[in-house]
Amino acid sequence: MAQTIPLSVPDDLLEEVRETARLTQLSMQDVFRQSTKIGLPTLRASVKAAVPRPRRLSLWDALPSGHRLGAKFPRAKGKVKKIDL
Repeated sequence: MAQTIPLSVPDDLLEEVRETARLTQLSMQDVFRQSTKIGLPTLRASVKAAVPRPRRLSLWDALPSGHRLGAKFPRAKGKVKKIDL
């Protein structure tokens, strides 16, 4: 299913896309699509080296374990009550 996504593009990039569309005789939409498809493999290759960030881990759960913070926090002993600040 195709979706329409509003996109804010700087003037210099928009002019470059227009010029590319004129030279290649493609529509501006096709130029955006192709440039996105060609550019994504490069982005994915650079991201593969990075460690995936954890999902669904609240700050409350991350703090005691020091997860991804580079810090060692002691585990809380006994019952711990969450409070609103």
